[in-house]
Amino acid sequence: MTAPAHPSISNGSQPSDHELAVALTAGTVLLELPYRSHRTQVIATRCGVFGRRDVLGCFLEIGPQTMHQWMPLPSPEAAIAWCRNTAAASLYGITPARIDQNFAVWHGNGWSAEVDLYRQRYVIAVGLHPGTTYEVLEARETPDEPRAVTEARGWAWLADKMPEPLTHWPATMVDEFARRGLLAAE
Repeated sequence: MTAPAHPSISNGSQPSDHELAVALTAGTVLLELPYRSHRTQVIATRCGVFGRRDVLGCFLEIGPQTMHQWMPLPSPEAAIAWCRNTAAASLYGITPARIDQNFAVWHGNGWSAEVDLYRQRYVIAVGLHPGTTYEVLEARETPDEPRAVTEARGWAWLADKMPEPLTHWPATMVDEFARRGLLAAE
């Protein structure tokens, strides 16, 4: 459901920071996508549909210091596409580096994936703007779940989402899948 337009939006001008903060606080969150310590978010408000790309330190806070991060978008569909494309652009922009203690990023033919072992978060982006898909799995179901179980779940999900067969994955990704995903599942 699209929120009714606020008069200041319908005539092309922006609402004041105060009006926007009030509307965002009372609005409906349509989508929230995490990426590392950042989040993109879409909120339908009495002012219309707004999207935001958070920066480290702002997270989900709505206040005078974060009003510049919000932008009006013409529809919920446009805002959701913007949100996915923004999150995917962050992932696509990461240079694949060696696998370290917390993060591993891989890129393929039209896709990027990241495994965040610190948060047990598995992320995949497929396609290019404007039709990018961006999906996230928070793999840990309970705080005391054994790490091997969480990793097996995360890797199984990621393997299911991959647009290419295992034979086309980067070698380091195949190695991690075998070491963490397949071995943990045994």
